Amino acid sequence: DIDAIYIATPHDSHLQWAKACLDAGKPVLCEKPLGLNQGEVLSLYGAAERANVLLVEALMYLMHPRMHLAKKLVDDGAIGKPTGFSSSFGFALPYTPEHRLYTPARGGGGILDIGIYPLTAARYFLGEPSGLTGAARLMPSDAGGVDGEAHARLAYDGFEAELHCAIDTKMAWEIRLTGDKATLLIEQAWHPGPDNQTIKIIAPDGKIFKHKARETRPLYAVEGDHMAELINAGATHSDLVTPAFSINTAYWLDRWRQAAGVSYAADRLTDKGFFGQKIAVAAGGIPLGDLPGVAKPVSRLMLGTDNQIDAPTMAAMADAFVEAGGNAFDTAHIYSDGLSEKLLGQWMTARGIREQLVIMSKGAHPPECTPEAVARQLDKTLERLQTDYLDLYCLHRDDANVPVDEWLDALNHEVAAGRIKQFGGSNWTAARIDEANTRATERGLQGFSLVSNNFSLARMQQPVWDGCLAASTDDFRAWHEQNNMPLFAWSSQARGFFLNWETSQPVASRHGADPTLDEMQRVWGSAGNMQRRARAFGLAETLGVSTIQITLAYVLHQSFPVFALIGPRNIAQLDDSIAACTIALTEAQCAWLDLRD
Repeated sequence: DIDAIYIATPHDSHLQWAKACLDAGKPVLCEKPLGLNQGEVLSLYGAAERANVLLVEALMYLMHPRMHLAKKLVDDGAIGKPTGFSSSFGFALPYTPEHRLYTPARGGGGILDIGIYPLTAARYFLGEPSGLTGAARLMPSDAGGVDGEAHARLAYDGFEAELHCAIDTKMAWEIRLTGDKATLLIEQAWHPGPDNQTIKIIAPDGKIFKHKARETRPLYAVEGDHMAELINAGATHSDLVTPAFSINTAYWLDRWRQAAGVSYAADRLTDKGFFGQKIAVAAGGIPLGDLPGVAKPVSRLMLGTDNQIDAPTMAAMADAFVEAGGNAFDTAHIYSDGLSEKLLGQWMTARGIREQLVIMSKGAHPPECTPEAVARQLDKTLERLQTDYLDLYCLHRDDANVPVDEWLDALNHEVAAGRIKQFGGSNWTAARIDEANTRATERGLQGFSLVSNNFSLARMQQPVWDGCLAASTDDFRAWHEQNNMPLFAWSSQARGFFLNWETSQPVASRHGADPTLDEMQRVWGSAGNMQRRARAFGLAETLGVSTIQITLAYVLHQSFPVFALIGPRNIAQLDDSIAACTIALTEAQCAWLDLRD
């Protein structure tokens, strides 16, 4: 008879109880922070997505009409262009080692408990920042001190948002947003109610204009009613505190804790997944393919790892991928200066499933695009990945001035040593691979058995990065068909070109490889691609699926072996890609999408 469950336990048990409630099919309103790190939050929203159950983070003040009125005032120009922001929340709780707020094992400290308020307020008014710096005064603890007081600065265009919180020091509970025309001030910002609904607009001459929300309900009644409305509407997420907002909140809380030197046991991986079970590759919705020379079947979706930034987020995405039947992972020596390989290695080792996986890494990227770099970089790659071999290895670029025999010698040396099983070229031309394979046959050596070039419905009109090559051209596709050469297609969904990038609000990049509006126009925005995009939108509407799913299905429906590299940022995006594997396209539909009809 229970309609929904409100979780108000200490931070360290949110993951456990929220998952149990979602498994029981009960909508969940969970106190902030939803998880101890972004990995936990990603996993919880993934569980909610797969169970089709409502999950909402209980940031009650963002649900109150006073905040909505304040946002409207800012958006309508009441303060002009924002030029500064400051917000604080602090109280004086005497240091008591056994109290949850001072206990690392309970997720203690001010950043998670109350720093989340100034952090979310800045992002509510100003959007996502481009970076964060921070520091903290840590409390004594044998288990590692939590923050008693913490500061952070969020980087915005032309100014920084200043955040301040403390659990052992009193300070104002306010939001102050400065513009070039006036300043908005919200006092007692975190607990609006019938007697606390005032917003002040302060003019340069000191004159104060007061605005008030007209809400008669207490704060937590507003939150409870919002939850009830969502349940009655059959919603699976809140429009006031969205999954994306909460996932990003966890991201910035992690960065703040990292800057402050605060960590928890939950930040370190074990042999079990987030929800306490052993992780293993399961039969799921991801089709498998065979690759000559690789003893294991290879999932036709390969999870890219170049956008994960810490061990918990890597684990959240990798766990979900293998639980759905995926077993293939893509990384490279150069990705994030080695962090990608390190995080993948930490996850594989902690979960204990290396032998169930197919790992592809790449090396010899400029400026070290030489045969001599292969062994040296492979030493480091294997060390980072905590393994003694790679299933697949690709030369990340080619140098046409290097004779193919020298590349073959370097690669076959590693095959003989057992450090790589099969190898290929990423961003190599068909002519150079043919030349290499002819020489390999003549010399009795192993040749190139795969290619990892760009391939998607959209065709690159300019390289995404210097030296990039695509296999989407008619002649390269014909070469793949003639040779039945497997293609591991990077940017298989054209890096977001088939999303609504023209009208969506820009989001600050968290990774140097994130797509930009300039890239959309420079690389993908040709007239032919715009026509392909329009056709993909039309077919998606006809079939009742998303456009991005149509484009991935197109890649998987080629007449030669294709394994699609994907880079989802959250589990909902991962599930969208997995669902694309079930879409059946005819040869005629594929030709029509690619303007070859």
